[in-house]
Amino acid sequence: MNVRVAEQKDYTRIAELIINELGYQNQKHEEIYTRLSIIEKNNCYKTLVACIDDAVVGFIGLCRTVTYETDEYITILAFAVSERYQRQGIGKALLIASEDYAEKHQIKRIRVNCAFHRVNSHLFYESNGFERVAYTFNEDL
Repeated sequence: MNVRVAEQKDYTRIAELIINELGYQNQKHEEIYTRLSIIEKNNCYKTLVACIDDAVVGFIGLCRTVTYETDEYITILAFAVSERYQRQGIGKALLIASEDYAEKHQIKRIRVNCAFHRVNSHLFYESNGFERVAYTFNEDL
């Protein structure tokens, strides 16, 4: 298994992971491709993929963020591993690659928002050193 920066050839598999593993069945592949193309051109974003025998089995989407009250940090925007490959260290490898990316840019914090119903994800993050610190609120306009 290796982790590398995502390429355009990976978009189909990333879209499948977003739709099937993250549960966004209302998303169309074309919409995801458009967003990935925009993301790829923005230096604040980095998408990493985990591959086994050249097949993408997981990905993590990162964004370098600056806010008014803190120094720059990394936000995990999307993170999925194919169900078939979960609990085999792939998520951990993607997380380590994200930490390496942060360290390379002298960034000392990684944040993630995680929906209430993703209990297994909460356990994963906590077992990897993340601490629950906030709630996120959304308003649809």
